[in-house]
Amino acid sequence: LINNGTEVYNLPATNLKQRIVGLMGKSITNNLIDINTETSIVKVSGYIGKPKHAKKTLGEQFFFANGRFFKSSYLQKAVFKAYAQLTPNDYYPSFFIYLEVDPSAIDINIHPTKTEIKFEDESAIWQILNASVRESIGKFSVSPSIDFDTYGVIDIPVFSKNDPVTMPEIDINPSFNPFEESNNHSVPTLKG
Repeated sequence: LINNGTEVYNLPATNLKQRIVGLMGKSITNNLIDINTETSIVKVSGYIGKPKHAKKTLGEQFFFANGRFFKSSYLQKAVFKAYAQLTPNDYYPSFFIYLEVDPSAIDINIHPTKTEIKFEDESAIWQILNASVRESIGKFSVSPSIDFDTYGVIDIPVFSKNDPVTMPEIDINPSFNPFEESNNHSVPTLKG
């Protein structure tokens, strides 16, 4: 790219990550997380930024549909929501996301500049995109993995190899009659 006789970019053919680094600078190299999900509706691929490198300004958020750049505040919210508990308010993560969809399922003629498009099943793509970003963040251990919310969690006991194993015993009340109207029914219990 040459602007007013000055070379701005000279980017040789390379892979996507190297292209991003070539355009955004070497500082982004270690901040990228791979994203790759394939469904019957859409294939999501590309890179997202680590939450700790989110910025206060927009500018490193890019969507492509079938190789064409587009803008979508609706789909952008799907990405930002995946980062909701991981970044401070008003900070924006970087993303370079490619969506591959059936060309007949998109309409590129909704805006004169062709930078906005309409997906046939936009809400499903929103859900898939959000889940895909969350999965990538979790897969690369970027988000905390300890969950302190234990309400309703089943307590599974841990046994040592040397602990004796005993079969559970059932305590049965032979006088129990389920048709009796007394309030003192003794229900069989499991011991062990």
